[in-house]
Amino acid sequence: MDYPNIPQQTKGEFNDVVNMFCANSEKEAFDAYQILENRLTAVNDWHELSDKVKTSFSLFSANGTKNTSDLDNGNHIRIDIPGIGNPSGSGYDWTEITEVQTSSANAKDPFFLITIKPCPAPDSKNDSVAHFYTDDSTNTFIVRKLGNCIYAEVHGRNEMENTSDVPIKDSVRNKAVAIGGKFGLGSINWVGFTAALLEPFKKN
Repeated sequence: MDYPNIPQQTKGEFNDVVNMFCANSEKEAFDAYQILENRLTAVNDWHELSDKVKTSFSLFSANGTKNTSDLDNGNHIRIDIPGIGNPSGSGYDWTEITEVQTSSANAKDPFFLITIKPCPAPDSKNDSVAHFYTDDSTNTFIVRKLGNCIYAEVHGRNEMENTSDVPIKDSVRNKAVAIGGKFGLGSINWVGFTAALLEPFKKN
């Protein structure tokens, strides 16, 4: 049996957000899972999932020069958080896709996984990480089916404020965003995000 590969927690903080919906039958759950996987993989549409998702996400090629819909290792996700933008990222936070994992085609309980980590802006002339967390941190997004239930998950690992090896403007801004997230004030609301992924099924 395949299992999702979630990075190991070794330092800093972590979070695990899980939201679920249980169907009336395994077939209904499998049909719902296929829709759920499509919703997760449509990164460019994440901000349209719900009013709860205040942040805009855009998927870019590895060199950051064009929009894409391809979830490939090395491609980038540009994050537009409301409020003060990241100076080193031209107003954006940037992450790189480090892993895309899927269960075997005939799996009884399928899953799909994307792991991202902070990185410099693709067009940057320096190597400053353009994100409020350091590049040690990761976020892993998982959708999966288990029995009659489907799950939407976000797992954060090794989360540390990106305030040391960056310009002073970045440091001040990154600390403010990171602290806001710790106290539930962050614009990237993963509880709202996972709920939004499952919203169509809970309305039925």
